Amino acid sequence: MTYLLQFCGLSDPLQLFYLEQRSGTNPAAGPVFAGFRPFQLDDLLGWAVEAARCRRWDGEAIQRTVLDAWMDRADLIRQWQLRLRHEPADRLLVAGLGTPRDWERRCEALLQS
Repeated sequence: MTYLLQFCGLSDPLQLFYLEQRSGTNPAAGPVFAGFRPFQLDDLLGWAVEAARCRRWDGEAIQRTVLDAWMDRADLIRQWQLRLRHEPADRLLVAGLGTPRDWERRCEALLQS
């Protein structure tokens, strides 16, 4: 199975909560979201593995997805880390993880709103 990891932007915890709540009536449908501060590989990987366990996703594929994204987007990640340092202390970097179908459902739901 293929999984997609996206870095969505910076947010305060309340907006992250609203984002998670807008996942719809079925919490197992759509991507999972989390906020990070600081933004480090260990935290991202731990969250992704836990999400995989809860969603019954392929844990090894999730680990590969996170590690590949971290390596492939190293410059972008450094930019997010630097930007996060200059943001107010309550700001988090929001990441989303899901299957291509999860992301399709999310986009379709946004278009129907």
